Amino acid sequence: MKYEIYNRVFNTAYALLITSVLVVGASAPFLAVLLFTPVTAGWPLLALTAPFLGPAVAAAHAVFGSIAQDDGTQVVRGFLRAWRRHARRAALVVGAATAVLLVLAVDVHVAWGTPVGALAIPVLAVLVVLTAVTALVTLTGVVEHSDVPVRKLVKASLFLAVRRPHLTAVSLTVLWVLSAAVAAVPVPALALLTGPALYVVWVGSRATLRPIRAAWSTTDPRAVATR
Repeated sequence: MKYEIYNRVFNTAYALLITSVLVVGASAPFLAVLLFTPVTAGWPLLALTAPFLGPAVAAAHAVFGSIAQDDGTQVVRGFLRAWRRHARRAALVVGAATAVLLVLAVDVHVAWGTPVGALAIPVLAVLVVLTAVTALVTLTGVVEHSDVPVRKLVKASLFLAVRRPHLTAVSLTVLWVLSAAVAAVPVPALALLTGPALYVVWVGSRATLRPIRAAWSTTDPRAVATR
């Protein structure tokens, strides 16, 4: 019994570590711009390379789903297979979220220092958070519901993320900690913490999406969110 526990813990830790490396490799264009270019000068390149994050995160979520069922899953092979399968839809999700975030950032810049800014900027900040959270939950949905249109996933993810703010808060907190660690010690943080952080986000997103597993046939995402 102890051997099985140790073996499972070791396999999970190994899977998280390898997933960290694979996610970093799949997101290399975005991370290279982020780490080696000032944000104020490199934000256009950040926006262009951000869609690389989508397939990487979706593939990591697919790996987590596999190891939850079988801790002997081939991590590298599973990651690459999931990347190929979900790349288009995941990149679309992150690309659309990036476009929305750019528009909101421009609005904040325009409103900054103006009389209307005191009212508009907090609203825009809330929209930024909702956009980011919706994209995160949708990436999990892309993997678990590969036959469902992305637009329907986005609507359901938005309603369910708002309905479960505690799960949303945990995911955002974990990503904030990861970002702070990457800013302080980029290479160790990316290599060691990316997989565990995304695992926590995946657990929260799966819990957020739980109602749609039983009620996915409905065409109204608000009806899904009420279950």
